[in-house]
Amino acid sequence: MLKLQSASWFLLLLLALADAQQCSWQYNLQTNQPINITSSNFPSALPAGSNCRYLLKAPPNHVIQVNCRFEVYPDICQSKILFISRDGDIQFRDAERYCRMGQLSRTSNYQSLALAYQSNSASTQQRARLSCQAVARRVACDCGWSQPTRITNGVEATKHEFPSTVGLRDVSSNQPIFCGGSIVSDRFIVTAAHCTTQRSPNRILALVGDHDLTSASESIFALQYAIQNIIAHPAYNNIGDSNDIALLRTVAAIEFSRGVAPICLPFGQTQLAETYEIVDIAGWGTLGFGLSKSNTLQKASLMTIVNAECSVRYNATIAPNQVCTYDYLGLGQDSCQYDSGGPVIIRQRSRMFLLGIISYGRACGQRYGIGVNTRISAHLDWLWRYVGGAVCAR
Repeated sequence: MLKLQSASWFLLLLLALADAQQCSWQYNLQTNQPINITSSNFPSALPAGSNCRYLLKAPPNHVIQVNCRFEVYPDICQSKILFISRDGDIQFRDAERYCRMGQLSRTSNYQSLALAYQSNSASTQQRARLSCQAVARRVACDCGWSQPTRITNGVEATKHEFPSTVGLRDVSSNQPIFCGGSIVSDRFIVTAAHCTTQRSPNRILALVGDHDLTSASESIFALQYAIQNIIAHPAYNNIGDSNDIALLRTVAAIEFSRGVAPICLPFGQTQLAETYEIVDIAGWGTLGFGLSKSNTLQKASLMTIVNAECSVRYNATIAPNQVCTYDYLGLGQDSCQYDSGGPVIIRQRSRMFLLGIISYGRACGQRYGIGVNTRISAHLDWLWRYVGGAVCAR
C-alpha cells in the first residue's frame, strides 16, 4: 500500500510539472494604452513550479506605471515570489521581492520595467495568482543626469558617474577602445571627426553603460550599438582642425537608464560660461604617454582658459571654435591617447552639459599641460540640422 501511495504521489507530481509554465514575454507599450498581465491559469492558481518573466518597454521620454495584486494562500513567505525590477533588468539582479499578499504600485526608473513570478516548489500546497495593469506615461525630456552627485593622472570614475560617455570599438581590431564619444539623443553620438576617418560605419560599435571593460557582467546597463552612418563636419580636413566633430547615427534607438543617458547640449544657454571654469574629462585612454590603456573609466578635473592665453601657453594659434583645458593644479592630469572624441563636461544646475570634444594635445601627463578641444557652442547650428528636436534642451 505504501508503494502504491508513493507511485500515485509521483504521478501527481509529474502532472503538476507538465502543467507548470516557463515563459518569457516582452511588451512594447504605447502612450496611455494599458495592458493587462496575469499569471498562467488566471483566475485559477498558477501551476506549481511555474516561472514567468515579463519585460515591458516604453517609448523614449516615458516611464511605466504598474499596479499589481499578488494573492497567496496561505499568506506567508514560502514558495511563491513576485520580482519587480524598476530598471528593467530581466535577470532581476536589483529586483524588489514580494512574497506576501497585497497590492502594489511601482514606476520604472526610465523606459523599461521587468516583473516575474516564481513558484520554486512543485510539491508545495501554497497557491498564488497575479494580476497587473501596466501603462506608459510621457514625462518631460531629461538629460545630463549622473548617478553620484584614469585619464592621465586622473582617478577612476564612480560607476555610472558619466552615463553619457561612450567607448568606440573597431570590430576589425583587437583594441577594446579606439576613441570616446557622448550620447546626445537616442540615435546620435557625438565624437571627434578624426576618430572616424578611414573607418566605415559597419566597423564601429558603440559601448554604452559600461565601466570596467574586462568584465562582461559588471554593469547591468552595458550594451553595444551598431552604427548606421557617420556624419563628419563638412569643413573638417585633418587632425588639429578646429572643426574636429562628427556624429554617429546608431542602427537602433539607444535605451536610456540609470547607466545610459544623453548629455545636455548648451542650446539657449547664454549663461553657460566657457572660460576659467572647472570641467571634467572622462575616457578609457592610456594612463600616460605611451603607457597601457585603462580598463575602467577614468576622469580628471581641469580648467578652461581663454584662447589668447592658450595660444601663448601652447605656442600655436587656437581658433574661436576651439576651447582649451589646463592642468591648473599641476598634477599632470590630461586626456591622452584613445581619449579623443570623449567629453569635456561642465556641471550646472545639477546637470552635465557638453562643453567640448577632446581633440588633440602634446605629450600627455605633463604638469600644467594644455589640451585642445572642439568647442560645442560653435557647432550648435550644424548639430541641430541632424539631431533637431531629438535632443533635450535644458
